[in-house]
Amino acid sequence: MPATIDFLIRRRDLEVIGTPDSSVRRALRRGSLVRVAAGSYADLDVWNELEPIDRHRARVMAVAGRLRTAPVFSHFAAAALWGIRILGPWPTVVDVTLERASGGRSDGALRRHCTGLDGIEVLELDGLALTSPAQTAVDLARELPFADAVVALDSALHRRRRPTPLATEDQIARVVAATEGNRGYRRALASSGFATSLSDSVEESHSRVQLHLLGFPEPELQRRFALANSRHAEVDFYWPDFDHIGECDGRMKYRDPRILQGRTRDQVFFAEKGRENELRQQVRMFSRWEPRELYPPQQLYDRLVRDGLPSSKPRPAPRWRT
Repeated sequence: MPATIDFLIRRRDLEVIGTPDSSVRRALRRGSLVRVAAGSYADLDVWNELEPIDRHRARVMAVAGRLRTAPVFSHFAAAALWGIRILGPWPTVVDVTLERASGGRSDGALRRHCTGLDGIEVLELDGLALTSPAQTAVDLARELPFADAVVALDSALHRRRRPTPLATEDQIARVVAATEGNRGYRRALASSGFATSLSDSVEESHSRVQLHLLGFPEPELQRRFALANSRHAEVDFYWPDFDHIGECDGRMKYRDPRILQGRTRDQVFFAEKGRENELRQQVRMFSRWEPRELYPPQQLYDRLVRDGLPSSKPRPAPRWRT
């Protein structure tokens, strides 16, 4: 069972130790306690330290503990449990997929997809039934805009996930093919055809979509460059015809303990700066942008055109969105 549920404070446990409801209500009013789901709470400071995906995972586990029947968790709920990243905000409801004849409406806690379970890939994780990683990513791709769909699919395919990627291209293709003739099939087909296992973050996936939509040449992904002292660097994007490196510099590398590996933020920053300086000496141009420059996309367009990368499309209008 995911470790993120260890911090949940359940009403039934409070009742055992004699904590009155009035104390819970006061804590909620003061803001020191956060309602995760009906009957489940979390300390505000602990909640604020969690990544959004971990908050949604906790919400799923809290809801699962109150259900009388065991549904199949799907869509965003399954994505959170598997660790599939998304581009936008996580929902406040928990997705479940049910048999067509099961009926029932969505409510404040659950979003019910009564589309049936025939042909749906279902696995068990931590005692819960949920759609497989490939099924989950494709289900999201059938409903979400192109950029959001690619982010979810890339995350499921990510080659560096340990111990193995959540899904393979063949698995994704099989699930997409099984949806032919159903709502969202063409949307999933397009996004799965664009998806890759080579994007190492949400920001890279989103950047790749924007580069495509803005009309820039297709880049090589994770091109390897040799550095001093037998080191090497893999860059996010490389355009060999223009000898041009592009990288999206997300803030996570300066916060994630898995990336910091015991180093301070300053140490990581200066190591990244030194890496960039070495790379700049090997290529004609190096462009770096932050995730915030992807909205609106004119910012990315202007930066890359200014740096000499050509586009086959005119500058997007101010209200242009992906």
